[in-house]
Amino acid sequence: MKRIIYTILTLLSFAAAANADIVTLKNGDRVTGAFVNEKAGKLQLKSEDLGDLSIPVDKIASFAAEKPVALMVKGEKPVEGQLELTPSGEWKLTTSGASQTIAAANVEMILLATEYESLEHHNAKPWKDWKGASTLGYSLQRGDQNTSNLAITVAAVRERPAGPIFHSHWRTNFGLTTLLARATQGATSVTSNTVTTGLREDYVFSPDNFVFVIDGIDHIGAQGLYLRETFGGGYGRTLINHARTNFSVLAGATFVHEKFFTGMHDQTAAILVGEKLGVQLSKRVRFDHNLNFYPNISKPGQYRFDTTTGLTANLSRRFSLNTSFVDLYLTNPAAGSHKNNVAFTTGVGYAF
Repeated sequence: MKRIIYTILTLLSFAAAANADIVTLKNGDRVTGAFVNEKAGKLQLKSEDLGDLSIPVDKIASFAAEKPVALMVKGEKPVEGQLELTPSGEWKLTTSGASQTIAAANVEMILLATEYESLEHHNAKPWKDWKGASTLGYSLQRGDQNTSNLAITVAAVRERPAGPIFHSHWRTNFGLTTLLARATQGATSVTSNTVTTGLREDYVFSPDNFVFVIDGIDHIGAQGLYLRETFGGGYGRTLINHARTNFSVLAGATFVHEKFFTGMHDQTAAILVGEKLGVQLSKRVRFDHNLNFYPNISKPGQYRFDTTTGLTANLSRRFSLNTSFVDLYLTNPAAGSHKNNVAFTTGVGYAF
């Protein structure tokens, strides 16, 4: 009985080895795992014993991938087939019995064929592919004066996952800021509510360039603004897109309709100039800044801007502590209202 069990275990171990990808290094060592990808001259392997490995191709004596791959050379159409590394250090790709040899220095990326196909033919439902974060903050005070403040923000982006080959695509940006405040003292009660929301649809026609249309609705009680509707469009460009820093700018034109609590209506055209900066200061701390500036074309000398500056400290993969500074400025508020509406908020965030 023991001999039968031993034989079965041996056969299973051989079967597992046969289904694994084996890398033989030039120093004679052998590493067994599952091929993930190859890029920047390094072979990525996932090993059950050693975890994720990154092995320089010039240190490998031989390697063959069990599963079909898609090999990409810059400026050429990807080719799928069976992959192996030749003793000369070149990649050999076999497709339908025909083989070709490709210099390792010319290879931009190698992916599993199944992963390549899923990225290239990605077609998600409308409620999928959203990424972003929401925050919630609340404060309460009871005494001679009773106050309560609620702050809610949502920032989300929907975009197809980045693939090995760029394709023009649509990108949806949604933002919501809600600041609700109430203070009472005796028989006197004062409320100050701010709700700003915006939807921007980008058409990304190159890795760094896009055109956009926007639609925004604002209610800012502190400025006597009952409702503002903003429609427009323009051009944007991503200037920095690194692992730790992202910086983009945009410019365009907008049409604005405003209605104040006094009953006054206003319709104007304005230029839009904006920027968005994100910096990963450390593994857990991130800094974000966003500014939109609207010089009034219909009434020269008047303008408005909105800016948000935030700091996020991650507690876990999903939850974080957040603090933000919001400044909404309008040169022509309702009579008796301040031009500036400034808020400082803290709260708990959730990433999705």
